[in-house]
Amino acid sequence: MKVDKLSLTSSQLSLNRPITPVSGGHAAEASKSLGEAPPVQLSLSEIGDLASLFAATGLVGRLKKRLNYLKKKKCNVVPAQGTVACIDDTDTVFLGVEFLEKYQNEEETLAGVLAHEWGHSCALKPNNEDLQKMNWNEIFDLRRAHETLADEISGRLLFMMGYTTEGIKKFLLKGKETHNLKYHPPEMRAKIIEYGFEAEKNKGHLARELFKDSVYENEYKSILLDIS
Repeated sequence: MKVDKLSLTSSQLSLNRPITPVSGGHAAEASKSLGEAPPVQLSLSEIGDLASLFAATGLVGRLKKRLNYLKKKKCNVVPAQGTVACIDDTDTVFLGVEFLEKYQNEEETLAGVLAHEWGHSCALKPNNEDLQKMNWNEIFDLRRAHETLADEISGRLLFMMGYTTEGIKKFLLKGKETHNLKYHPPEMRAKIIEYGFEAEKNKGHLARELFKDSVYENEYKSILLDIS
């Protein structure tokens, strides 16, 4: 699996403008979109022993619960074929069974990949009418911005869940770099993830410093919330 396929999603960009055939032998440019169709979803009965990971007490189930709590989301995770992980516009996260079979015992890597998809769920997207007014360079710029945001948020979430960034960084850096307009190079992505992790850690230190003399129980003693 190539490194630049970390997030094959309905938000994935084609590198070429899609062309739709029309009657009369001519071709027309398709409606602009941020992505393609999601991968093939599998049922739990089709994935054998991996199905236990999706249970409430399984690793995937527990990570989903923690990520939804931290980002106040209701994302669901389903097994899929032909992807590492991706998320669609309904906040359904597709988790590739080939990836899961290989990394089911590497909890930090799995946590990092899922945290990246939760980062995508936080990204604002233009409505379809506004999207059609954008040119392709603007669309590619927007997609790269979404990927950057997802990487930064994944670093923050890894700190909040008590993990390190080593698993996801090793995963990103293990493969060959390929040309893809929607991603920064793997080395840059690793730095973005680490930046998010360190930024969240510094907020935690500041929060403990601010609230160290509190005389009441403070639920924010370890996490300082962003104010916007």
